[in-house]
Amino acid sequence: MCFVVEGKAYVGGAVRYVSLLVEGGVIKSLRGRGEGCRVLQFSGRHLILPGFVDIHVHFRDWGLSHKETLAGGSAAALAGGVVAVLDMPNTRPHIRTAGLYARRLAEGSSLPILYGVHMGVPEDLGELEAARPGSVKIYPEDVAQFGWPHVERLLDRCRELGCTAVFHCEDPQYISGRRPPEAEARCADRAAVYARRGYRIHITHVSLPYTVEALRGLATLDATPHHLLLSSDRCSGPLCRVNPPLRSEDQRRRLLTLFLAGAVDMYATDHAPHALDEKLSGSPPPGICSLDVASSLLLRFWRDGLLGLDDVLRLYSFRPARFAGLDVSLRPGAPAAFSVFRLEEFAVSERDFRGTCRFSPLVGLRAFGRAVAVASRGVLRLLDTGEAVA
Repeated sequence: MCFVVEGKAYVGGAVRYVSLLVEGGVIKSLRGRGEGCRVLQFSGRHLILPGFVDIHVHFRDWGLSHKETLAGGSAAALAGGVVAVLDMPNTRPHIRTAGLYARRLAEGSSLPILYGVHMGVPEDLGELEAARPGSVKIYPEDVAQFGWPHVERLLDRCRELGCTAVFHCEDPQYISGRRPPEAEARCADRAAVYARRGYRIHITHVSLPYTVEALRGLATLDATPHHLLLSSDRCSGPLCRVNPPLRSEDQRRRLLTLFLAGAVDMYATDHAPHALDEKLSGSPPPGICSLDVASSLLLRFWRDGLLGLDDVLRLYSFRPARFAGLDVSLRPGAPAAFSVFRLEEFAVSERDFRGTCRFSPLVGLRAFGRAVAVASRGVLRLLDTGEAVA
């Protein structure tokens, strides 16, 4: 069982021509042509990249399958050249026990992408030792339900077990019908105190430059496409509702400047599908779909000369992979986890979405690079034809 992918690739910090020989799901050579292997050649308009890894997605399913499913979420990931994800625990039921954590991982093991999940905050912290998760997601609702002392006990247990506390950083004390910037800022202050105590902290979907400045060098941070590219001044309809909210155009620009300067560690989508009738209702739930196009929006910064290709891969491949305990490098002996992009500019449209969610306020934005093939779990999937090559 083998195949060869030939073309330009990002290897060892530079773009060069390779002939990737994959056998049994492992890269055997960068200059190989195994006997009897299927050979796929990609022209100079294509680029082979280490697989993208998204550490913040919502694949729903279980009691929320009308919004999204594991299969639909995987289709969205493949469309964006994403080979691995970390899913969120706010499913129905919420993943707060070792049993639910193991069940979710088992269901995700059959997907065409690599799948992991953040555990939710358990009431009984003994569940952490039973599950031994790599990370625990802490929501404002968890703080409101269990209190900060419980969160601090969780941090102590996580330090013993080596797991990372992932904060949706908004202090519920400042949330009362709306979610002002102060809610995130005060949570960032508290998280900085925790980080100085030696706890392993990650802040996801930062929306304020203040958060970046308060936690830079203390905790790891990620930012989303929507907080970097959309603002409350220009995007205010129901499709734009998200938590934490979109910020002012000035705040967005300052956050983007910090992101482009390297002050944010990772890029992650917070891909959060809902049914369209829910989003257009009088009380739209928060969430924006972006997994299908997030890589193309990030590659646009490379195309425009605002980021280097190494920056793109650091943000959405290498650092997230390290966070998730994965190897996505293009080297002999590594698992085959890469994507092939056709280098073309386009405006995001509904046709670019392949998951259950086919709408997004990101539609219309300029993007660059379309995934045409994705290798993961030992299979190369040709997205234009749906063919799977092993």
